[in-house]
Amino acid sequence: MRPTAAARIAYRGPVPLVVYSAQRLGLFVVALLVLFWLHLGGWLLVLLAALLAWALSYVLLGRSRDRAALWLSDRVEARRAGPRVVDPDAAAEDAEVEDAEVEDAADEDERGESGHAE
Repeated sequence: MRPTAAARIAYRGPVPLVVYSAQRLGLFVVALLVLFWLHLGGWLLVLLAALLAWALSYVLLGRSRDRAALWLSDRVEARRAGPRVVDPDAAAEDAEVEDAEVEDAADEDERGESGHAE
């Protein structure tokens, strides 16, 4: 299934999943620095920064999250639809291989039948 015109326009430029991930990482770093400035340290600093970044990303990054989810779903649909490019020689090569296998099986059958007749 081909993406809609609106979806194709949304994907011009950087990959939405990478943008969303970078934005979330940026929020984490900002939260980490703010909490460090407030003299928090150790594992509590990292834990609170992660929770704060998660909450802020949920509130502030809704559009980016939706674009990333749409991009991922389009990729999944494209993979389920099959390969994008089909080698024109692939069908001919497959037919040759199948013919060779059939001929080999027929030759083995003939050898087996002639062995039983003796």
